[in-house]
Amino acid sequence: MHRVFGLSPKKTIIAAMPVNKNALIRYKTIDRCLRNKYRRWTLDDLVEACSDALYEMEGITRGVSVRTVQADIQVMRSDKLGYEAPIEVYEGKFYRYADEDYSISNSPLDSDMCDLISNAIDKLREFETVMPVHELGEVLSKVKHKLELLLEDA
Repeated sequence: MHRVFGLSPKKTIIAAMPVNKNALIRYKTIDRCLRNKYRRWTLDDLVEACSDALYEMEGITRGVSVRTVQADIQVMRSDKLGYEAPIEVYEGKFYRYADEDYSISNSPLDSDMCDLISNAIDKLREFETVMPVHELGEVLSKVKHKLELLLEDA
């Protein structure tokens, strides 16, 4: 989900749904758990795994709530972040991917998304002339190069 904010008739900013670092850690943890075909994962198991991951990576001692993990699963299932994860519940309480080969880290960028990002980079380059920022140019060049490599592999 994107919102477009108008700055002036010629300048706009596209703001994507914010995802914070802790949410990304939880998504990756849930993904890692659900890819493990040799274990049956209950919601409580996923909550515990997410809490452990946040403690190990960020030193966060307060646990993750059941409601938070449920919301994370809903976001992962949706197209809000482009995952559209095929997460299913089986036997009434266990979670897994319906597609055993699925992983959120395998979600490739399609050419339309690469074009959109490339266009956004080009628009950001217009700001370089207004506000010369040396680092911005380097970062944009690296991102554009990586996108081009991804498109070649696709």
